[in-house]
Amino acid sequence: MTTHGKASESWQIETRIVSSPNDLQMVMAIRAATFLAEEEDSTYWDEFNGNDFVATHILALVNGDPAGAIRIRWFQEFAVLEKVCVRTRYRSFRVFRALGDAAMTHLRRKGWKVAIGRARGDTHKLWSRLFGGRPTGGPLPHRLGPVIPLVFNLSKIQGCDFSNMAFGQAEVEDLIGQVEGQWDFTRVRIATSHAAE
Repeated sequence: MTTHGKASESWQIETRIVSSPNDLQMVMAIRAATFLAEEEDSTYWDEFNGNDFVATHILALVNGDPAGAIRIRWFQEFAVLEKVCVRTRYRSFRVFRALGDAAMTHLRRKGWKVAIGRARGDTHKLWSRLFGGRPTGGPLPHRLGPVIPLVFNLSKIQGCDFSNMAFGQAEVEDLIGQVEGQWDFTRVRIATSHAAE
């Protein structure tokens, strides 16, 4: 991973869940600048598909400039981390770490217990060291080179729990209606022991 020395020390890195057309446009621009511009064997159809409209995207900005992105897709028992990219000028440990932290925190806040992903090259070591990803098999063929499948076992964040809530109560319905990732669990004052009644 490229590092940018002193320049990266002054970077103000922000991550957020995409919740506007402008944010989604920035994600697509980052992916085009990374995958289409840098990967000789990538086509538009390889990198953009209908899954972009049924996924959660996390955007990283450096000093307000779009820098990186990650896509999360949701299945019944697991979530998939994919399309991880950071623009060349911002490609650094700090931006990668911020994206990964944001994704893992979001998964944990939603109560997900398992996430999977695929890492190219030696990046599986970084995913393992930083986020506890564990290889689940040998390298798999991919059009851009072999990838290592990873699984992440996640723990819940205390105080952030959608399970065992009394649906239909005003506080819970308010929580569900809040913007993705910006839930205020402190506004839900319901004893979870009564949730199943």
